[in-house]
Amino acid sequence: MTMMQKAVTPQLSAAYLDSGYDRLAGFVVRADSVEWARTPADLFEAHGLGFPGSPFAPDSEHVDVLRFHGASPLRFENATGGVDQATRELTGGPFVDRPPFQGTGWVRASHPIPLYWLVHSRIPAGSELVRISADGSSQVIARYVDVGHAWASDVVAVTPSAIPTISRFVGPMAKWHETYLNADVLGDDVVVVSEVEPPAQFGFARTTGGRWRRVVPRSEVTEMFELYVSARWNGLEMRVVDQWKEPSGESSSRVSYTGHNADLAEGLRLQKIDAAVYEVSVPTANLVDVVTTQLIPTAWTTPGSESVAAQ
Repeated sequence: MTMMQKAVTPQLSAAYLDSGYDRLAGFVVRADSVEWARTPADLFEAHGLGFPGSPFAPDSEHVDVLRFHGASPLRFENATGGVDQATRELTGGPFVDRPPFQGTGWVRASHPIPLYWLVHSRIPAGSELVRISADGSSQVIARYVDVGHAWASDVVAVTPSAIPTISRFVGPMAKWHETYLNADVLGDDVVVVSEVEPPAQFGFARTTGGRWRRVVPRSEVTEMFELYVSARWNGLEMRVVDQWKEPSGESSSRVSYTGHNADLAEGLRLQKIDAAVYEVSVPTANLVDVVTTQLIPTAWTTPGSESVAAQ
């Protein structure tokens, strides 16, 4: 499996460690293409971190990066397009974004670095949060174990989410004993997780994060898929990534923009989470053209098989 790397903003790193946040999205690179980047200044160049509003700086004391396997169901897109509509049309790519993005599918750097864009996803099991310091040292400061345990660390304090609820709009789902549960695939096994305590005979154990977890053989799982709900809001293409009830009883949705046009996203004042990552919370009733799809990677149809994304 291909190892990928994403520079993590300080705000996102804090969300991982302080509240158990479990998502990633946006521009990523292959880890092997940036092995030479061993200081914050190197990472600033290698990941193209000089975008408008960037919280990064070449002289930072450290930069955190997330390293993760680029396997299904993660979905990557080649980052091609331009800095405006005219340059986008020259390349034929879908992106309109801000420099240092250039739309060629490569980072503008002194080394050849292919650039990809990752759709809003749950962090894969086994991912590592690595802190790279100005003196050239690096340290794994936390590991995302799986959807049951979430983050764990021997070197920094990790606070799990105060609410054990898990979104069913992002990440693997498994059908086990006629029940649909959030899941992670671990080789020939599947981690299945419940937000509430299952009957004792099913053998679930409670994790420190308040979730109920069990590892089962892949052969016992009758379905594996990821739910993908697409919609439009104010004409923009969105992925629904969370949904909840307001105190009023009305439904609200968190949506992530998948249309790649920064001009449109910023014109409608979406929240810029990171370079080329725009999200907004809206009344669910305001979403139109809602389509629900079950995504089933080939790797999930044959127990023990694997596939590689971001070729």
